[in-house]
Amino acid sequence: MGRAARVPMAGSLEETGRSARLFRHRRRIIYSELALTIAFTLATALAFTERDALASAPGFLAGWALNLLVLALCCILPWSRIPSRWVIVMPLVDFVAIGLSRASAGESLAGVGLLAAFPVVWIAASRVRTRTAVAVSALASLAIIWLPLALRAEPVTFDELADPVLLPVLLAGLAWFVSALTKENRRRQEALRASQAALRANVEAGRARERLLGTVLDTVSVGLLAVDAGGHDILMNARQREAHAAAAPPGNDDPNESELLIFGADRVTPVPPEERPVRRAIRGEDLEAEQVWVGSGRGQRAFNIYSHAMHDDDGTFAGTVVSFNDVTELVLALQAKDDFLSNVSHEFRTPLTSILGYLELTLEREDHLPDGVAGHLQVARRNAVRLERLVEDLLAINAGSFRVDPVPTDVGRLLADAASSGYVRATHAGLRLVNRAPSSLPAVVDPVRLGQAVDNLLTNAVKYNRRGGSITLDARRGEDGLVIEVEDTGIGIESEDLHRIFDRFFRSPTVRATAVPGVGLGLLITKTIVGEHQGSITVTSERGKGTCFTILIPQPAPDGVRP
Repeated sequence: MGRAARVPMAGSLEETGRSARLFRHRRRIIYSELALTIAFTLATALAFTERDALASAPGFLAGWALNLLVLALCCILPWSRIPSRWVIVMPLVDFVAIGLSRASAGESLAGVGLLAAFPVVWIAASRVRTRTAVAVSALASLAIIWLPLALRAEPVTFDELADPVLLPVLLAGLAWFVSALTKENRRRQEALRASQAALRANVEAGRARERLLGTVLDTVSVGLLAVDAGGHDILMNARQREAHAAAAPPGNDDPNESELLIFGADRVTPVPPEERPVRRAIRGEDLEAEQVWVGSGRGQRAFNIYSHAMHDDDGTFAGTVVSFNDVTELVLALQAKDDFLSNVSHEFRTPLTSILGYLELTLEREDHLPDGVAGHLQVARRNAVRLERLVEDLLAINAGSFRVDPVPTDVGRLLADAASSGYVRATHAGLRLVNRAPSSLPAVVDPVRLGQAVDNLLTNAVKYNRRGGSITLDARRGEDGLVIEVEDTGIGIESEDLHRIFDRFFRSPTVRATAVPGVGLGLLITKTIVGEHQGSITVTSERGKGTCFTILIPQPAPDGVRP
């Protein structure tokens, strides 16, 4: 429907342009002939003021009448149907008219021949070759001069033929000059038209690219803002305009940056204007996942903000591009998950306390228990204690109150106990556990927490290993502090998952596809324990060959000062 409506309009425009071109073509032809007719009419009027000097008045009038006829033909002929090369016939007929009038003028009005300059200019300005224009002009001029001599009864002498040759030479030179000038002007016009066409094409291509860019920017789900070096907006997509409107104070439709409602992570404390992400980006700072809340009330939104500065070729700051990623749903989901975890952990504490209490009361009457039951109850108690510690750790991590209490400890003995506990699980799984740590290795650590961290690593090494594999536990004091390594020959970790294994509840797709139990909290707790020791934990792994976790905990220098 839209297409059908556009076609007639395009045809109408094309027809209008064609009519305009034909009108200009006819006008040029008429104007070219009209100039000669005006001059010819003035010459005729002058001639008849001196009729006695005319050799033949009827002949002079015949020339003038022929010129008027040519003008009439220029006005009435359908030039749109006549090939353009036939237009040159008109100035050729003008030469005949001028020749008749000059032959009839006599010696007193011999200057009538100068009217030949008009058809010469017309021919030279047409699209004929320069050589042709010069030749036609020279021959036609000679014919005008020699025609009266040919009509005389007396014999013609050589001097009479040669004396007036100056006029044809001048007219031939005029034809060459006008032809060359016209061709040069035509070349410039064609170059100008080509340049204009290229400019129009570039403008249209620029508009097409601008439309494409605008469509792409408005399609993406991220708000984008580009500012120049002075902090003025030069580009903003639709998503960012929505975010800007959401950050505006009520009743202010066009706030500046300092008036926007932008808050910190607590959703209450306003971010000072000079510390706001966009202001920092304008100062040339590159931002990486800066999180702020914008707006107020139930409509508050959380954004992760990134920016990258632009520089000129000479390195001068030219502006910056800022992206705003709406992460409200993700942040609220994480908060809901943390709240759920805290609530569940609190709910676990009461039954766990009761279980442990009754287990301890029962174990106090160990003498009255049947044989073997006390051992089973001890296992139940140890696992209940471990579960209680896990719950306490989760609550501490969520509350940000996780703490360690480093004291001088024999890490060698601590690792031996951990290896002894892990040996049973490893043997049951068909694995070989080797403890290469020295039997005595003094260090300043929290023995309970570090034992928990090593136990988590050994447990994972057993769970994600293969029957017949091995686990190696090693430790040493290095220049940087205490180093503990747990290496296995298990299934390994995919390279794209390595940066996420310490995330809360993360379990790789490969592990989820297996029947290995777990909730994805052990490594998080291990990393938290190491971090509270001001240490670090790193991992190297190769899919199908195994994994090695390395714990580094800085140690005090002999004088009691940390290195």
